[in-house]
Amino acid sequence: MDSVNLDWFYLPLSLFELAYALVIVFIAGVVRGLVGFGFSALCFFALAPVFSAQTIVPLLFIMEVIASLHLLPKVWRQVPWRWLLILCLGSALGTPLGVIALQHWQSDLVRGLAGCGVLLACFVLWRQWYFKAAQSAAWIVIAGLVAGFLNGLATIGGLVAAVYMMSSKMHPAVMRAGLILFFLLIDLYGLSWFQGHTLISSHLPSLLVVMLPVILVANQVGASLFNRIDVVAMRKLTLALLSALAAIAVISALV
Repeated sequence: MDSVNLDWFYLPLSLFELAYALVIVFIAGVVRGLVGFGFSALCFFALAPVFSAQTIVPLLFIMEVIASLHLLPKVWRQVPWRWLLILCLGSALGTPLGVIALQHWQSDLVRGLAGCGVLLACFVLWRQWYFKAAQSAAWIVIAGLVAGFLNGLATIGGLVAAVYMMSSKMHPAVMRAGLILFFLLIDLYGLSWFQGHTLISSHLPSLLVVMLPVILVANQVGASLFNRIDVVAMRKLTLALLSALAAIAVISALV
C-alpha cells in the first residue's frame, strides 16, 4: 500500500501503519497522563517496526514536551523542586552522551541491559524495599546521569527516574508531578542536541500534525483517571507498568 502523500505534507506510512501508530500513541498517551511516564518507552518498542530510531526518538521527545506542557498547570504545586533540579543536573551531563552514542552504539543492547536493571529494581520494590540514601544529592545526580544517557540513546530514561523516585517512598502524586516537569526539561535539552547533530527527520512535521491531537486527547483521559485511583493502587499500577516496560525492553533486545 502506498504512503500517505498529500500536497502539503508527506507521511512515510501506509494507511494501515498510520492507523496502528495512532492507536499506540493513544494508549501510551493515556498511560502518560495517568502515571506521568511510560509514553516514550511504550511508543519506542511498539513503533520500532514502523520507524527507525533516528526518526522516532526526536518525534517522541517533541510529543513528550507537548504532553508535559498540557499537564503541567495541573501538577505545578506538587513538583519536588529539590529532586527535580538535581536530577536535571545529572541529566544535563548524560543526555549529550546518549545522543552521541545513538549514532554509534547498538541501542537494542543498551535497552536490554537497562531493562534487566529496571526489572531487578522493580522486584526489590515489590518486596517493599526502600533506598535509605535516596535523598542524597550525589545519588540523585547519578540517577539523573543514567536517566539522561538512556533517554538520549533509547528514550527510556524515564524508567530509571521513576524507579529511583519510587525507592524513596515518594508520594505518587508528587512523583508524577516531578516526572512531568522532568520530561519537559530533559526533552527540550535533548532536542537541542538532536538538532545540533542533524538527527531530525524531514518527516517530523507531518508526523506531528497527525499525532499531536491524539496524544493531547489521550493525555487528558489519563489525567482524569488519576484522580479516581487511591495511593496503594497507584503504586501497584506504577510498579506493574515499570515491570512490563522493562520486560519489553529485554525481549526486544533478544529477538
